[in-house]
Amino acid sequence: PAALSPPVSTGSMAYHSAFKEEDAAAFACGCAVLPIKTSCRGPAPSLAADKEDIIDEVLFYFKANVLFRNFEVRGPADRLLVYLTLYVTECLKKIESAPSRADATKSLTNMALELFTIPGDANFALAPYFPAPENKQEADFVRGYFRQLREETGRRLLDKCYIEGETKVPSKWWTSFSKRRFMNKAI
Repeated sequence: PAALSPPVSTGSMAYHSAFKEEDAAAFACGCAVLPIKTSCRGPAPSLAADKEDIIDEVLFYFKANVLFRNFEVRGPADRLLVYLTLYVTECLKKIESAPSRADATKSLTNMALELFTIPGDANFALAPYFPAPENKQEADFVRGYFRQLREETGRRLLDKCYIEGETKVPSKWWTSFSKRRFMNKAI
């Protein structure tokens, strides 16, 4: 999408992804594999620094979307939007409890790289929204893609939560959303 802007009203108040199926390089477990701006290693295609990506969209719409208990998934990019919105909530909990930006960075990096559930796992919180992988290769690809998304999302969230030059106290305008449960779920 050219720029992030409010969607045209279609009966749902939540913000949906502006990325369409043709924006995806591929599909895995029902979600779009979209290019992202990142220096993190992983399978996602790279995107020019001046373009908007799914992580920008998640962070832009987070404060509005996290207030909703219901979200209608309208396409493969919406699945990523839902997953990353829930991940941002978990990140905010870590940031809120960290005594400094350095500790928050360490916590988010560890959380991004730890073993986490993916579609097809028995306790994956978003199982109704994601089809299971068809084979081990798809499962490995999704795990690598989600890990890359998680790591880059954490990095960008830290930049939003800590005002330039501030290393001790995160922005209350972000951490106040750590107690919200988007779709009444947690990952």
